[in-house]
Amino acid sequence: MSWNERHGAGLRKFALAGALIALTALGACNAMKLGYQQGDRLAFWWVDNYVDVSASQEPLTRDAIARFFAWHRKDQLPEIAGLLRQAKSEVQQPVTAAEVGRIQEGAQRLARVAFDRSTPDVADLLLTLTPEQIARMDKKFGEANAKYRKEYLRPDPAAREEARFDKVMDYARLIYGRFSSEQEAVIRRAMAPVVQGAEARYDERVKRQQEWLALARQVQATRPPKAQVVEMLRRYGDHWQNPPTRERDARHDANNEAGLVLTATIANLTTPEQKNHAVERFQKWIEDANALMREKPPATAGAQPARAEN
Repeated sequence: MSWNERHGAGLRKFALAGALIALTALGACNAMKLGYQQGDRLAFWWVDNYVDVSASQEPLTRDAIARFFAWHRKDQLPEIAGLLRQAKSEVQQPVTAAEVGRIQEGAQRLARVAFDRSTPDVADLLLTLTPEQIARMDKKFGEANAKYRKEYLRPDPAAREEARFDKVMDYARLIYGRFSSEQEAVIRRAMAPVVQGAEARYDERVKRQQEWLALARQVQATRPPKAQVVEMLRRYGDHWQNPPTRERDARHDANNEAGLVLTATIANLTTPEQKNHAVERFQKWIEDANALMREKPPATAGAQPARAEN
């Protein structure tokens, strides 16, 4: 499975849907089942951290999260299990960047379906946000960006490479287990285009955040009908999933291709033992997905008591 930065959440929305999608990113967690079972609480924590949910907003937000997970468990977990089976099959043989890309496209398609499913509830939340909550969201973005710059945009090129290498190897070891020093040396060399794309990825990240904040401020200032907000969210998703050719930064495509090539390079470096490790890892995630599909969904999150206003 891909560990390049565009995999998993796919659209990487800075909204309620983004938090929910991230919780179920394919292979993103070593304990997929446990993470999913705690997903409603984690999703609410994520939203609350960014906007400081008020007492009046809390029941509706918890209900929206509960509805999303009930839908996701029924409609998307089977498709996620299918993608995991596809990945399990492909890691047993040589793979190309194009084959990795097809799995990535499948994950991104599911992410977009999930985002579209969430837009009515996201619209409800946007229509209740205050200027103070939007300012808090802006501040949280700034804090996250500062952390990103500190980690991946260090002035020292060697330190920047080391940080990215550590991140890549975290994902690689999660799937394939231990790597030899010779394999790691090859991965370091293959990683160069990914390291070089750090500035471009950061620029795109900031632009996406600023457009999200502009959308939130427009909704807060004009209070348009809900249907109009849903359409605004759809256009936002369309733009970031498939930007018009005239606006598409060539660096975006180069970064994505670099991640796919690196993923394929690592996969094709692995020994039979490492491939077996990957097969076992994917099989465990498949079993987790199947078990989650059989579980009875929890009671609606809205049943939890609302907290007092801050």
